[in-house]
Amino acid sequence: MTTTGSHLYESYPYPAPRAGADPINDVAHALSLALVDGDLDGWRVLDAGCGTGHRLVALALQYPGALFTGIDLSEASLAVARELAARSGADNVTFVAGDVGSPPGEEEFDLIVCSGVLHHLPDPAATLRSLTGRLTENGLLYLWLYHALGEHDRMADRELVALFAQGCEGGADLPLVRALGLSLSPTRYGSAPPGAEGDAALRDVLDADAYLNPVVRPLRFAEGAKLCRDASLDWASVLGVTGEGAGGLLDLCGTTRLPFHRTLADLFPDEGLLARAAGWDNADRLAAVELRLRPTGFSLLAGKGDSPAACEEWVLGNALYRQAPRVAPGSGGQSDHDARRRRYVRERLAEPLDGVLADARERWGAAALGRVGEAVEMAVGRRPRVLTDPRQRPALLHFPGLPAEPWVSPDRYPELLRFATDLERHWVRIRDEADRLRGVRGGLEGYVEGEYMSAKFQGLGGSDWLTTPLYEKGGVPADVAEHCPAVRRLLQEHASLLSGDVIVSRVEPGARLAPHVDDNDYKLTLHLGLRIPDDCFLRVDGTARAWQEGRCLVFSDAYEHEVWNDGDTAREILLVDIWHPELSPVERQVLNQVRDVLAPASEPEVLEHT
Repeated sequence: MTTTGSHLYESYPYPAPRAGADPINDVAHALSLALVDGDLDGWRVLDAGCGTGHRLVALALQYPGALFTGIDLSEASLAVARELAARSGADNVTFVAGDVGSPPGEEEFDLIVCSGVLHHLPDPAATLRSLTGRLTENGLLYLWLYHALGEHDRMADRELVALFAQGCEGGADLPLVRALGLSLSPTRYGSAPPGAEGDAALRDVLDADAYLNPVVRPLRFAEGAKLCRDASLDWASVLGVTGEGAGGLLDLCGTTRLPFHRTLADLFPDEGLLARAAGWDNADRLAAVELRLRPTGFSLLAGKGDSPAACEEWVLGNALYRQAPRVAPGSGGQSDHDARRRRYVRERLAEPLDGVLADARERWGAAALGRVGEAVEMAVGRRPRVLTDPRQRPALLHFPGLPAEPWVSPDRYPELLRFATDLERHWVRIRDEADRLRGVRGGLEGYVEGEYMSAKFQGLGGSDWLTTPLYEKGGVPADVAEHCPAVRRLLQEHASLLSGDVIVSRVEPGARLAPHVDDNDYKLTLHLGLRIPDDCFLRVDGTARAWQEGRCLVFSDAYEHEVWNDGDTAREILLVDIWHPELSPVERQVLNQVRDVLAPASEPEVLEHT
């Protein structure tokens, strides 16, 4: 809070001037629905800009096992807060006077709440960076901010107050606000504060905050996301919105049907409109929400590291952005290398990618390449990379408009079902022909080679994961055609679905393929069980499944996935990279060219020098 702003709250303690008013439960209620942990036992929570503590005390009462600290510059507000905590029996909260951006001491917090504060600061970005620095490595941040669309009229009223205050000694004051006939509706940001009806002192507090604070900067959703991204937060989601007499939480993915969650279908019930919006990414969906509702305020939840694990699924479905958690410099690992690869794409490959698109548009027309163009724009940094599902983390290229799901049923897509059915019908011949080819070639090949693959699969021995390649970009190799006629026929008949590798993949007993993601989300991976021991599993996005001999599993490798073989014998499967069935033939052709351009991003010199 600015010094001038803090002086305002010495006269008008906010949000309620007396400790007799009931605690305000909106933040506590939202967090109870957003967080998986129902107790927060042992959590350390900071309320940065707690004011009179009515929201902080509500949190402290809801989570008695957590430790709460409230900081504010206004001594008058803190006096009310201390009395409120004592009256309410909240003995797990302490209050300190100070700048919200510089909490005293060096303590780190699991959760920082900053409700209704950042938009009053002259440099909100600097304050948010400072607060983020006090989060634990997997910490969470809750923000509530004024929204620019719904606050347009109040901003005009504030400008009117400032205009009439010109030349007045002491500047604008409440008598001027009253003379202009202005007064903030007690329900402007949802439900009315406790005791608002007929309380002249509370009305003065609300109006002073609304019209006399020298700094007010309402924001759009995307601007809130930028604040979080610039503060080095790894992800940010919109929780909910407030408006005149109403408010609610958002659930873009429809994962919960609680009555206070709102979906796109609630806002746009017309089926034709929903069909148009089906291929949008979250940036467009959230833009539609704010343009339709024009809220007066909105809440964000953001975090660092593995903090998404603490959140319910619907929260992550509302993500404005989500990126892989950062790793310490020099620590290696897939995330570190992928960050270098993406930087290389932005700095070195934008021009050749633009050339691919230009040639393709000339051949097929711009309409056929809309999604490919968006994917390239995100890859080269000209468009924010907002994932369809924030749990996906493709290392290089996100393709918008495709269904985002970890596991895929072949029954949904005739093209994929025909392929899976053919593979399952001939699985024994596929296994036998692969064995024969292995003998002809004199053994298997190691799959994990080079710096990038070694970092991606840390701890995996060179002989733990072995392969027999069956397909190359140009088609079926000569020795496969000669010794594997059934494999050759199957691959040739379904060539339009093949997008990359076709290999027999062998994982030795005791081996574990560490959690990892692959480069894009426009392809799927199909596994056909050939030799499957007990105690051998594939986990995708937290859900583990066991292979079965002669049966197919299909999943998106843009989700984090891992493999472990705790059995007594090797696990062998047929692994096939396939195009997502919802890609058009033109998109598949152009993506082949895009992939060729991106290939240098995996060269050793990129990993060493970018």
